[in-house]
Amino acid sequence: MQNNEQVENPIVHGYGTKAEPLSIEHARAKVREDFLKLAEIVMSRVSLPPGHGYRNTRAFGLESQLRWAGCEVEASEYGLSIYAGLVPGDCNDKSQLSIEVRYFHPELHYRDGRRKAQVSRRYNDSYSAHLWVDQGRPFWGQHVSLIEGNEFCRDFTSIETLAESIVERLKMAIEARKPISNECLVNTAEAEALA
Repeated sequence: MQNNEQVENPIVHGYGTKAEPLSIEHARAKVREDFLKLAEIVMSRVSLPPGHGYRNTRAFGLESQLRWAGCEVEASEYGLSIYAGLVPGDCNDKSQLSIEVRYFHPELHYRDGRRKAQVSRRYNDSYSAHLWVDQGRPFWGQHVSLIEGNEFCRDFTSIETLAESIVERLKMAIEARKPISNECLVNTAEAEALA
């Protein structure tokens, strides 16, 4: 939104309103349902390059994204991420991709456990996401972004249309992956043994 007024008539329904907030249980369920739906669409439609996979570890998995701050609503305040990259990781691989899709839900009105009215993601009237697709080593100055144009997907009225936009943008970025010469792909341990 352009101004600092709360959304009175949201363009996305199901996230409660100031007049009719959701219960904390319904708010948690809504955040969980939409994030997992987005993740399912993206992960099923975006093929990763050989050697890459979606991260589902204790630190980077979907469940940890939903629970890291205690509950789904609190965890989603700064976005919920889907991660992908080289499996197993290798910080010396200059051809690897590092991918993150950080999802943001619309403004959420709910009542907390003490029945106090709360607002999460204030002033956001639609679904949005921030995308990162980098190629190279995971150190400052040693990777490049493969995203064309704006890294933000915003102003979507449904989770499905947001997911379709994300899928399209990720596929374009992965196709833009630059080939690395064979001499750059030599394992550093093997290169040292040969020297």
